[in-house]
Amino acid sequence: MNGFDFKRLQKILLSLGVLVVSVLWIGEEMGLLLVVNPSTPQFIERPQADPPLGLVLQGVIIGNDSAPGVAILAETGKRPVLVPEGASFSEDILVDRVLADRVILLQRSTSTPIVLPLAPMAGGETPTPPMTTSRNALSAQRDEPPLPLNRIPAPADASGPSPGPGLSGPALPGPVAATR
Repeated sequence: MNGFDFKRLQKILLSLGVLVVSVLWIGEEMGLLLVVNPSTPQFIERPQADPPLGLVLQGVIIGNDSAPGVAILAETGKRPVLVPEGASFSEDILVDRVLADRVILLQRSTSTPIVLPLAPMAGGETPTPPMTTSRNALSAQRDEPPLPLNRIPAPADASGPSPGPGLSGPALPGPVAATR
């Protein structure tokens, strides 16, 4: 035996792969293999529980990557409580997710979600939309044209005070010309 023939093994594996793909494709075309259509979303319908009587969502503080969202929940006759995502409001109610206009609670005893919308303000006013830091969203609120997406920022002005005595020292040499 002269050694292992890698070229022959490569051809065998390639032929085997082509054969498997073609068999799967023909089987799917003939209807032997059932494939789920990716364009039809499949939702699992979970029953929702009614919110406990007297429980009101008075406000939300939207979270970000570094801090969880916080729900401002209150029961009738009691002071509001700040409850972060993942924390318990009572023995049976857990704050699962905080959104801009509602909070999703989880009833522990039955594992059913409870959707609690943001309560309207006392004067019947609707809550203001959440704040944004996008310049395009802010200019759209002021009836100004949005800034172009391909805008190049202005160059930074490097002329300023000297860096101070702690950073002073000999200057580094600049680029050296190649001499032959």
